[in-house]
Amino acid sequence: MRVKARVAYLGVDFHGFAENPGVTSVAGEINKAITLVAGEPVSVTCAGRTDKGVHAVGQVVSFDIPDHISLERLALSVNSQCGPSVLFTDLEIVDKNFDARFSAVSRTYSYRILNGRDLDPFLSDRAWHISDELDVDSMQKASSYLIGEHDFSSFCKKPKLKSGDTVSLVRHVNSAEWNSISETDLFFEICASSFCHQMVRSIVGTLVDVGLGKIPCDDMPRIITLSDRQAAGRIAPPHGLTLLSVKY
Repeated sequence: MRVKARVAYLGVDFHGFAENPGVTSVAGEINKAITLVAGEPVSVTCAGRTDKGVHAVGQVVSFDIPDHISLERLALSVNSQCGPSVLFTDLEIVDKNFDARFSAVSRTYSYRILNGRDLDPFLSDRAWHISDELDVDSMQKASSYLIGEHDFSSFCKKPKLKSGDTVSLVRHVNSAEWNSISETDLFFEICASSFCHQMVRSIVGTLVDVGLGKIPCDDMPRIITLSDRQAAGRIAPPHGLTLLSVKY
């Protein structure tokens, strides 16, 4: 049977989501845990591969296991083996055609910034600390230019294919907005059909440069049109980024 599950994890403990020999990864740990229960090799498919240090509260995976396996027992076993850094929940049996990656219609990420003189030590691995004051209004205006369908080559690490073929970096952004829960605690939330490698972090880094006055907010359309990674700003550190949810 095919199973869909939600996965939350603290990315600081892992070398990214994808299984990678020789390093600890989210998928690697989950695969080992499920395999132990299933009694046969199991490999999960995820909605979006997160990089080293990136967190998730709403990652989604799909995988196949023998029909007799209890989903409740499976969840308890995976959480016992992988916790507390990984939480495996909301398991359900789905159609065989369901795929956590290809069945998804959108993903939503959040990036957290602490904008003030002092860094909260309890958030040091979950937020980017920027001591200089940010112009959030300019950052929001620049964000509005991202909405719609664009070639995001200026914000993506281009994949290298052995075949020499090129990969489309055209994506459709549904929303991009800055919010805050205090004057110093900022959240950038972006929803898109899908994201290319380092896209959100590159966008956030560019928007921070807008907020610091290094890039005019009205330069965003030009940066997008150039399709040149050198035209955009820096790449924000991974630990401020969290995969919030996936829509199907």
